[in-house]
Amino acid sequence: MTPLPRAELFNALAELCRRYPDWRFGQLIANVAGWADQEIWDIEDEQLLAAAQAHLRESAGRETGAGVESLAGRS
Repeated sequence: MTPLPRAELFNALAELCRRYPDWRFGQLIANVAGWADQEIWDIEDEQLLAAAQAHLRESAGRETGAGVESLAGRS
């Protein structure tokens, strides 16, 4: 992995650390490997990055959607 994608991976992991502050770092890596449907000892950095980014996009969509639903229910 070149330095740029590795920096992207570290940034994605940092964001996941902010979202899940109670998770230990090893637990975070194991969960991301699971999201990629890979064993922790077999996963490549690129697969970790793709899984982390996909999770961040999906969870951002759920947060946005939940906010819209909450506002819609107030009318």
